[in-house]
Amino acid sequence: MRKIIETSDDSPLPIRDISRLTGVNSVTLRAWERRYGLIKPLRTAKGHRLYRREDIELIKKIQTWLARGLAIGKVSELLEAGYASSDVVIENSWQVYCAELLSIMADLNLGKLDAFFNQLFSVYPAAVIADQLITPVLDQLAQDFYGNRVKKIILENRLSEYLLMLTQRQRQQTSGNSVAILQLSTVGNSLLNVLLHYGLTTHQIKSELIGLISSKEIVFAAEQLAIEGFIVYNDSCSSLGEFQRELVQLADLISVPIFVGGKLGKIINMELPNHVHIVGDDGQQAITQMLNSVLLQDSLGGVKELV
Repeated sequence: MRKIIETSDDSPLPIRDISRLTGVNSVTLRAWERRYGLIKPLRTAKGHRLYRREDIELIKKIQTWLARGLAIGKVSELLEAGYASSDVVIENSWQVYCAELLSIMADLNLGKLDAFFNQLFSVYPAAVIADQLITPVLDQLAQDFYGNRVKKIILENRLSEYLLMLTQRQRQQTSGNSVAILQLSTVGNSLLNVLLHYGLTTHQIKSELIGLISSKEIVFAAEQLAIEGFIVYNDSCSSLGEFQRELVQLADLISVPIFVGGKLGKIINMELPNHVHIVGDDGQQAITQMLNSVLLQDSLGGVKELV
């Protein structure tokens, strides 16, 4: 039986705020509750879910297990046994998912591909899927073997379409900071940016997917859209030196925080202004955590005038 409480200034947080704090969207939180019995939120007299501090800690523990490879269906067993997130050896289910996705792409079974996406994105956070599944599969499909280019293009296009549909539904509820995702190089993977775009939206962040544009147009976007932070997420580039020069030019024009993630974030070898934040971990979970931390703490600046 669900406990019903009255709302007040000291009440636990609603589901929208929990999504912002954890990056787990409301659909997934409800699935964890209804399908797997993992979370038992309080309810207001009108039936609205409210989450306590212990619920937030539990969600974070579940995310840690999922990122390590624990299958969602096995989480309840560990919770009932009272294990901490670091106390148990976990069989990595992401290796199984990677093999399944590669098998689907080998057959170009698009119906099965859609069903696979529907199942995964209903129960796993977007950043975990990006880091543990999509990035390694894209790396595999980037190898120069017969058929891989077609598989990669179809995977990128189909998943991008699916994610943009989910983002459109989710963004109607967003009320947080405004950020934009940029590319500083023609070499990159647009699907990873679309995944990041969706993941940020589940964090209740107002995300705009801009891509590759000129520096002056970036300034225009910052001014007109009231952008509070820019994200550059790249796994590759044609020239590291050119990429770093573009980053310096961007930092000179824009005074709001700039977050640099992806695999390039781990190899940048130059000093940058204080408002440029290099994420040492190349995963999307790491860049989202840093972005949330900085935007919640900083007094954000504006856009420098062009000279």
